[in-house]
Amino acid sequence: MNMINLRIPGPTPLPPEVLAALGTQMISHRSSEYRELHAEVAAGVGQFFQTKNDVFLFTSSGTGAMEAAVVNTLSPGDKALGISIGTFGDRFMDVVKAHGIDLTVLTFPMGNAADPVKVADAYAKMPDCKAILITHNETSTAIANDLVAITQAVRVHGNPLFLVDAVSSMGNVDIPVDTLGLDVVFTSSQKAWMTPPGLAMVSVSPKAWEAYKTAQCRRYYFDFGHMKKYHQKHETPETPAVAALFALRAALRVMLGKGVAETFLYYRELADYTRKRLTDAGFQLFGDQSHASNTVTACLLPAGASDEDFRGILKKQYGVVVSGGMGDMKGKIFRVAHMGWVSREDIDQAVGAMEKVRDDKGTVR
Repeated sequence: MNMINLRIPGPTPLPPEVLAALGTQMISHRSSEYRELHAEVAAGVGQFFQTKNDVFLFTSSGTGAMEAAVVNTLSPGDKALGISIGTFGDRFMDVVKAHGIDLTVLTFPMGNAADPVKVADAYAKMPDCKAILITHNETSTAIANDLVAITQAVRVHGNPLFLVDAVSSMGNVDIPVDTLGLDVVFTSSQKAWMTPPGLAMVSVSPKAWEAYKTAQCRRYYFDFGHMKKYHQKHETPETPAVAALFALRAALRVMLGKGVAETFLYYRELADYTRKRLTDAGFQLFGDQSHASNTVTACLLPAGASDEDFRGILKKQYGVVVSGGMGDMKGKIFRVAHMGWVSREDIDQAVGAMEKVRDDKGTVR
C-alpha cells in the first residue's frame, strides 16, 4: 500500500501541513526568527493546557519530562503517593523511586481507573505527603483517570502537589490545568499533537515553583530554573529540536484553526465512533468503559488468534498497524489509537481490515 494506516498511540501520522513544515531550512536558535517560533509554539500549547502557567519546551521524550516533574519539585526522602493503573503508571513510579523519594504506590487492576475515594483515603493516611503522581491517560489499557473527581476528593484532606502525566491525552482531551489546580503537567509531541517525536511540553504552577525552591534532587538538563531564564527570552538553554518546533507550529495552526473546544469535541466524538464501530463489528472492548480513553481503545484479541498473526496480517495485507498489549495484557489485547491526524475514514478502513483478518479462519490461527 502507498500509505500505512498507523493506528498506534504514538508516533502518530503527520498531516500535509506538518510534512511540509519539516522541509523548512534550519535557522539559528539564537535568532529573532527562532524567538518568534518559540513564542508562538509555547502560546499555542498553553491554550490547549488552558493555563497561564509557564509552559516549557524541552527537546526530550515524554519520559524525560516525567523525570523533570519529579526532580524539580521533590527531594530524596520526601513522601509521595503514586497512582498506577497500568504500564506507564508503573514507569512513573520507577522514575520517582530512582530519585530516593519515599513513595507509597496505590495500584489498581489493569482495565480499571483509579478510585477517587481510595486515592483520597490513602492520602489522608499520609500526613506528610508532599505530592500525588498520576497518569491521566493510560495507553497500555486505554483507560483514563478522572482528574476532576480525584483532585476534589483529595483536597478534602489537604493540598498536595499534583504531578500529572498527560503524555497521550493533552492536546486532544479537555484537561483544564488551572481550573483543576494541577502543578506539573507534561505531554510529548508525537501523540495528540500531530508532530514527530522530539519535544516535551511541561506546565509549571506557582505552587510547583515554591516546591522548586527547596527541591534537592540533582538535575541539570531538566532544571526548571535554568529553563525559565531562557524561556523568558523565548529560547532554550541548549540547542532545541528546531525541525520538530517547525512541525509543531504547523500542527498548532491546524488545531487552533479548528478551535480548542472544537478539537476536544472532535476527539470525544471520534472515540465514541471508534468504540461503536469495533463493537458493531463484534470485537469485545477491554476495560471499564465508563473510564474509556478518548485517544486509544483496547479490544480483546479474537478467539483463536495469536497477537503476532493478527497484527502481522493486518499490516502485511491491509497496511493497518495497531499496537499489542503490554505487561500482563501482552498477547491478550490489541490497541487502536484515534489521536492526532485521524478521520472516521481511517477508523472504518482499520476496522474493516480487522474484520477480514478475523473472519479468514485459514489465515488467523
